[in-house]
Amino acid sequence: MKRFSIVVSVLIVCAFGMFSCAAPPREAIIRDPGPYPEEYRAMIRWYLDETLEKPDSIRDFEILKSPEIQRLETYYAFIPLHEGQKVWEVFIAFDAKDRSGRYRGRDMHVVWIRHNRLVAFDYERPEVDFVVRQRRLGGYPGEEE
Repeated sequence: MKRFSIVVSVLIVCAFGMFSCAAPPREAIIRDPGPYPEEYRAMIRWYLDETLEKPDSIRDFEILKSPEIQRLETYYAFIPLHEGQKVWEVFIAFDAKDRSGRYRGRDMHVVWIRHNRLVAFDYERPEVDFVVRQRRLGGYPGEEE
């Protein structure tokens, strides 16, 4: 009897584990990207100030494409987004100094924004500490609440 109860307990724990890690049903995924990010320039500059080696060396910063809604065509495992969700996509270009103090050349970058939060930069999720600061501040410094 004791062996039977142990086996049943293990099966219940395994079943719970399988179902708790399953992807949410399609209806539960919020597809809407939120309102137009009016202050997207300030949001992007804040991200660059937080992540670049020498943010004060940014030059030739330019918005190549203002925010446009894009529907994700695939699932990005490394970004908390699912196929069918929408993001505000912005293309930017800039030049900045690297760790050695040399300009690395002007480069184009892709920024995704959802619900007034930067969720991806060059198709990668922002660093955890940036995401935490963004949540704690309710967006980014200077954002009106």
